[in-house]
Amino acid sequence: MPKIELLAPAGNFDCLVAAVQSGADAVYFAGKKFGARNFADNFDSDELEKAVDYCHLRNTSVYVTVNTLVTDPEIEELKEYLCFLARIGVDAVIVQDLGVAEIVRTVVPELPIHASTQMTIHNLSGVNFLKKYNIRRVVLSRELSLDDIRNISANSDVELEVFAHGALCMCYSGQCLLSSIIGGRSGNRGKCAQPCRLPYSVNKAKDKSFIMSLRDLCGLEHINDFCNAGVASLKIEGRMKGPAYVAAVVGIYRKYIDNPHSVSKKDFEILDAIFNRGGLTDGYLTGKIGKEMFALQKPDNPYLKGSSELEKVLLHGLNGENRKTSVTGRFSLKTGVCPEFTVENEKFSVRFSYPEKPEPAIKNSVTKEGVIAQLSKTGGTTFGFDRIEADVDDGLFVSAGTLNKIRRKALLLFEKTITDSYKRSVNSYGIVELSETKNNTDKHKFVCEITNFEQFDAIKCFDFDVLYVPLWLLGKYKNEFESYKEKIIIVLPAILRNKEYERTVDDTKRLLESGYHGVLIHNISLIEDFSGYRIYTGFRLNIFNSFSLNFLKKCGIECCELSPELTLAQIKGIRKVMPVQTMVYGRLPLTVSENCLVKNGAKCPCDGKNFIVDRLGMKFPVIKDGNSCRSVILNCKKTFMGFEMQKIVESGVNFSRIYFTDESPEECVKICKTFLEGDSYRPEDFTKGHYYKGVIR
Repeated sequence: MPKIELLAPAGNFDCLVAAVQSGADAVYFAGKKFGARNFADNFDSDELEKAVDYCHLRNTSVYVTVNTLVTDPEIEELKEYLCFLARIGVDAVIVQDLGVAEIVRTVVPELPIHASTQMTIHNLSGVNFLKKYNIRRVVLSRELSLDDIRNISANSDVELEVFAHGALCMCYSGQCLLSSIIGGRSGNRGKCAQPCRLPYSVNKAKDKSFIMSLRDLCGLEHINDFCNAGVASLKIEGRMKGPAYVAAVVGIYRKYIDNPHSVSKKDFEILDAIFNRGGLTDGYLTGKIGKEMFALQKPDNPYLKGSSELEKVLLHGLNGENRKTSVTGRFSLKTGVCPEFTVENEKFSVRFSYPEKPEPAIKNSVTKEGVIAQLSKTGGTTFGFDRIEADVDDGLFVSAGTLNKIRRKALLLFEKTITDSYKRSVNSYGIVELSETKNNTDKHKFVCEITNFEQFDAIKCFDFDVLYVPLWLLGKYKNEFESYKEKIIIVLPAILRNKEYERTVDDTKRLLESGYHGVLIHNISLIEDFSGYRIYTGFRLNIFNSFSLNFLKKCGIECCELSPELTLAQIKGIRKVMPVQTMVYGRLPLTVSENCLVKNGAKCPCDGKNFIVDRLGMKFPVIKDGNSCRSVILNCKKTFMGFEMQKIVESGVNFSRIYFTDESPEECVKICKTFLEGDSYRPEDFTKGHYYKGVIR
């Protein structure tokens, strides 16, 4: 069984050194742009190259995060950046945006791609889909259990990376718009403000608690389980944390990976002390969920950087060089010949020739033993000699200073040979060909999505091009929907874990075969299974640029809803290689969570009208994802573009989606009349979303 990789975070160079010197096999970090932790220090170009060389000299892999959504005007800068990363020898890039992945494959095909957890890959089909597009590694959603991971690993040969320690997000990564909508700080653009860490109340409760603040993940006791499940890499979260945190977590995990044994109480105490949000949890690994995973009363971290004795001890332990690379040497000192020193290991070999010939000894000749002793003094370098062979003629003299110079020059040459071996020659880059701009519709049309039968009954008389209806609702009222099936698109849940995936696909295919119009998917895992049917994609695929749209067109998608974080100007700038859709009315879903919010603050069941209330008294409805118990938080305000439709049309949008969730049948009718018949009704409290202001850049 291959040894599992220990992957550590680095928000700055001090953290990088802490990670490497504490035993990380690989590190991940970001440049100044395109990284999903924009508030970390991150690395400029010079620091990036220095960091890559530093790691490679210590046999540590380097993965750079390029895991934000990218707009069309940023593409040229992105291409140059990717070429730079390839040149300096980065081992892989971590990517969220489907368009960015497409660009990497074309521009720098020699640069391996890891699929970020922001892609929301949470089942076997998603992993195998990405394999077709040369994705070397997939970072799985944090919500998966060890059984889920084991099943995926057993049926795929793609490398799997899982989070083992650090912060847990309430929402599936890549599916959260809470920070974006509340304050314009988009997690998909690297600026999450973590509003989930704030207190909320549930339904009519007066008291607020931290119902969305999960404790920090600690998978230390599951290292053997990870190995047996086929995990390739254990990931430590923490690019916003300091070097002492990195040193503590990496050092402790390194110890138990190298020597599996029962975890000591002391090591748990160190992990708890160095950082926690109300304690530690093993998260979703055992398949159990519930209140015990949350810091409901006190999520604050008691540790302050630079304030504890523990930090001082940890940082002191980083002094010096803990990652020695073993090498061997051969030294030749012959009469009338320039001295030569060869340094090598199993991969590399260099020979340095000193330009000055040795002098005859006046008093004391150098000895073989003396030469070896002097050349062995590698001091604070990253190298250590296992042995040195020396062939030394009698009667010659070389000073200790000259021997030191020979050793330094030879090791510098050896260093350069190692670092250069990772670098790539990228003189120009390929061009990503976009499909011809050709829409299959000649005019703008309205579509409608409903979430209960009463809403359908109220709006079915309106002239919508298609109707979006959840799969579970069709199952419950199949006969009532039968006469409308040719215009009904079946809406699938945002999340489909392995155990529910096959049943959902089979049920949907039966309906499609019976004459239903098509299927709406919210995850790329479903694309292959519905090949040959009419596939529409929802906003959860986070389509932000022309290249993502182009990728989906090549996958056979018929219509795609663009990201709700785009402005009208950005939408207009996207090349419409297929029909596109946006939401013009409704409560935008902001999160989807494996844990039930209602259970955390009230009693089950979660059927009915539930909501959470923030510190400002804003009320956010909570519904289910499909018919599951996964919680979906809806925006407190309804998006309403009823009086802005000309601008929507001018931006090149083909279909405008009206989305009903908690509306009464009467309100549904009023909204439909406003959009389709020009009435003047509008909701009392509404927002125009990001159509004009956009997210903070």
